[in-house]
Parts: sequence; structure tokens; C-alpha cells
Amino acid sequence: MRYLLVDVGSTYTKLNLLDTEKIEVIGSSQSYTTVNSDIRVGFYKALEKLKAKCKLEYDEFLGCSSASGGLKVVVVGFSKNLTTYACKTASLSSGARILKEYYYELTSKDLDEIENLKPDILLLCGGTNGGNTYNIIFNAKAIAKKNYNFPVVCCGNESANNCIRDIFEKSNIKYVFTENVMPTTNVVNYIPLRKVIAEIFISTITKAKGIDALSKKCKIFLPTPIAVQNAISTYGKVNNISLLSIDIGGATTDIHSIGKSYWGDENIIAPEIDEPYEKRTVEGDMGMRYSATALYESLGDQVFKNLGYTDAKKRCQERFDNTDFIPTDLEEEKFDQILGYLAAKTALSRHIGKLKKIPTSTRYIYKQSGKDLRRAEEFLATGGVLINSKNPSLILKSINALDDSYLKPENPKFLLDKSYILSSVGLISKFEPEKAVKFLKKYLKEI
Repeated sequence: MRYLLVDVGSTYTKLNLLDTEKIEVIGSSQSYTTVNSDIRVGFYKALEKLKAKCKLEYDEFLGCSSASGGLKVVVVGFSKNLTTYACKTASLSSGARILKEYYYELTSKDLDEIENLKPDILLLCGGTNGGNTYNIIFNAKAIAKKNYNFPVVCCGNESANNCIRDIFEKSNIKYVFTENVMPTTNVVNYIPLRKVIAEIFISTITKAKGIDALSKKCKIFLPTPIAVQNAISTYGKVNNISLLSIDIGGATTDIHSIGKSYWGDENIIAPEIDEPYEKRTVEGDMGMRYSATALYESLGDQVFKNLGYTDAKKRCQERFDNTDFIPTDLEEEKFDQILGYLAAKTALSRHIGKLKKIPTSTRYIYKQSGKDLRRAEEFLATGGVLINSKNPSLILKSINALDDSYLKPENPKFLLDKSYILSSVGLISKFEPEKAVKFLKKYLKEI
């Protein structure tokens, strides 16, 4: 089979022509994503470049996109450490970008802030099935009074569903119900919510001019984060290994991990929530172009001054204002390398679990929070700053800068997606998983 595969990213539209019989990338091309005019302009420019390299013959056309920068989500729940956290985890695994989280009872200030944030979707959660319904019903009533024009996904205590339905039916709120994201204490049921969010994500993406028409030409069309997740999930499953991956993009830095959350090691207390075997986090303030100013603001000027840059704010602003910015000299290449390093280090620190040392009368024990990735055997990497870097290992080795409290991979093999095929492989993995893995084994390059 020959597949034409398109990945419409926030900065670049990438095309790959793959032959699964020969396990060969026949040709690749890319062009700047024309999100402000019509997505198809950038696509056809990339297509012409591909035609100039090879004969354009294919059996299936598959696609994915993150052109909108990720589905913008607000989470409203009961407790920060339980139901809200579970809801957030499920959202991130679906390709979403969390704008803000709210806990307990919504105030009038909270409600106004949510309106100003203009999310694509609001997730309403809280409570285990059969438990107290007061909080989620209180928040449903408050949301109904605002008559938001974005949909609400209800994924909390199912005992409250009938009451919530009655509340929303009397308003103009668009709503949908799915299974409780935490049906019983400390148990995360993220797959049903992930499915609903992914469906909304696609419908949101297709609002971008031209992408609806493009997606209709494809046999399947997925959010890029899910395509990448499919790739590493299939790779990990077929090879029976735990692994970690990073994608440093123009708008976000995405981290995926495959493996157990808690391994039951002696002297380590399990985390309150057993995180998903397949986990994704997305950092909307850690991007190379669209989020360059957010990256600067998140880390602060002193971080850059410590690295010798007194003009970091100006450099980040230039990249934000010109999202097609390409370094033309060694100094700008070096600064991009610095941004990539900081984005990677920060995103990894937010994904990887930690240990807290607790003294007892006879010894030390440790309390785990987050996911234990010490046994991750491979670290897969993609993204323009890595692929175009003369020394990508400097960026990836940022993981070594995390202190010893982090449960980071102990001795991983670093593999670079030099051919930009992770998302493509994720698309074909839906049809030919074994062939998909063969592509990764062939084209991922150890660094």
C-alpha cells in the first residue's frame, strides 16, 4: 500500500508519501501553514514540492491537524487533586490545551473570567458515582445562567445527570454527557471522555478555512496529538517496552509516555491517582513561535540573563510576530536551540513524576506524585527545532538537568524523528500496525 499523509501543523504543513510494502519514505515536503487565509494554499504548495521529487501515486490519503493550536479547554471540578486532575489528564490525552482549572463552587468572578477566556469547550466534573451531587449541580446552575456559546461536556457524578439535563434544557447551553471520569475514588476512566473531546477537536479544527474540504478527501482525519499517541502506543506495544516522547512545536510542546505509573518499589508510597498507561501532557506556553512570548513570560527574564541573553524578550517577540521565522545566522540558531532546551526541560518537568523524601524513626520513605518513568527504555523526539538542529542531543539532554527527585528515565536510548514521520506512522498504524513499527525502527535515528 502507498499512503499520502498530511500533517497540518500550527506552523508547517508536512506531506509524506509512504510505501508499506517496501517500508520506504518515497518522498517528503513541507510548506508554511496558511491558517490565516486558507489551509489548502499551504497544502497545495507542499503537494507541488512533493510532485517535483517523486511520482505522486497512492492508494489512500490520510491526514491529521493541530493547526488551531489545540482545543482550548476549561475544567470545572470539585477537588484539585482528584476529579479535576482526572478530568485534566483525560483532556490532555485527547489533544486539548488547558486554559484554566476551577475548583469547588464557581463565583461570579470565575464565571466572567471563563467567558473572557473563550474556551472551545467546558468540562464539568466532580464527585464519584452515587456520592454527593451538591457541587456539580451548583456549578451547572451557575453555568446555565451565563448562557455560554461553547459546549459543556458533563463527565462527573452520574447521579446528577438528570438534574443537570433539566437545568441546561431551560437555558441555551449546548451540552453532552459522557461517563464519569472518576466513577470511584482514585480510579480514572479517561477513555470515554477522550473520545468525546477528540470528536469536538476535529469539528473545531475543521472550522479553519479550507481544512473541512481537505479533511473530507481523507479516509481518516485525526488531531495530530492522537496520531502521535497512536504511533508511540503501537511502537511500545509491539516492542513491549516503556518509552517517552517529546514534540517541540511552534505553539506547544507535547510529551507522551507509555508505561506503568507506579511499579510498587519498596519504600515508595503509591500516588493518590494511578495515571494513565498512555499519558499525554501539552504545554501551551512552551512553543517556539506562536508561544515564544508566553515561554519568555513563564520562565522570566533572569533565566535568559543567566544564559547570557539580555535581549531575550525582543528575540521572543520577533518569533511571535513572525511565526514563519527561520534563523539566518549562527546567533539566531543558537537562540532557537536555547528556546528548545528550555521548552523541553520545562515540559518534561511537568510530565515526569517526583519523589518526596519523608523521614521516619528508622529510615526514609518516599511519597510518589505523578508517573514513574525510570524504566522508560527509549526517548523519541520530533519537532522542527530538533530536526533542524546541528546538535539535537543538547536539547534532549535537558532531561538530565532535572534533579534526582524526578522519576526520569535512567538510561534511555535517544531516538530522533529526523524524517518527520511520527504523525504519519500514527495514521497508518490504524490499518497496518506491524508495518508502522517497521517504519519507526528504520527511520528513527539514535543520537
